[in-house]
Amino acid sequence: MENMNSAEPSEVQPKESGLSFKGLYQVFTSPTEFFTKLKDNPKVLVPLIAISALMFLFLLGTVDLIVKMQMESPQFQEQMQGQSIPPQLETWMRYQTLIGGSLAELIIVLLAASFALFFGNFVFAGKAKFKQLVSVMCYGEMINLIGGLLIMPMMLAKDTMMVSISAAVLAASQGPTSVLYVALSKLDLFLIWEIVVVGIGLSIIYNLPRNKGYMLSVLSMGMLSILHVVFTAVGSLF
Repeated sequence: MENMNSAEPSEVQPKESGLSFKGLYQVFTSPTEFFTKLKDNPKVLVPLIAISALMFLFLLGTVDLIVKMQMESPQFQEQMQGQSIPPQLETWMRYQTLIGGSLAELIIVLLAASFALFFGNFVFAGKAKFKQLVSVMCYGEMINLIGGLLIMPMMLAKDTMMVSISAAVLAASQGPTSVLYVALSKLDLFLIWEIVVVGIGLSIIYNLPRNKGYMLSVLSMGMLSILHVVFTAVGSLF
């Protein structure tokens, strides 16, 4: 039965003109067909630019809300000790959010690809190149970023970052830096969609049964979620 879910070994696909740009929408509409072509012709530059642009656009639209949330946090208020916030500090926080957030997005993709390489090549005894995995992760990440842009208007309308289509709404009263809120935020519709699509891509890259591709996706991307929750828990202790 397992073989019925396997990605069939495919011949080397001829290079398709404009594949890197077609992937920006085919990852939503026909991921299996797209990743089959991508396997022997991985693309990195265009999707990296695309996710960087999408993340910067999201941060540009929400930077005021992010800075406001940071300044209202108990940790920040404790550091200020009741003093007024200098305009220079607020400006610096805005630039830090825009630049740091965009760079963090690239680091997240590279980390996800690194975890996939470890689990796929060593634990699952498969064979894939790092470039192939970075390519899959980049295109998969577009789904999560588009999700963020779709809910951004609601954030702006409500004047808060505490807008989500994840289970985190159940812990909204505890604040965005609470361990429970961060953990539940991983049960997000677009993040789950991304994990499924990345699983399809990994199953094709590694020529694994589809269910093992999903498992590999959960392991690689799940490690990022676990690290996020752990760092949040550690940060709450200080």
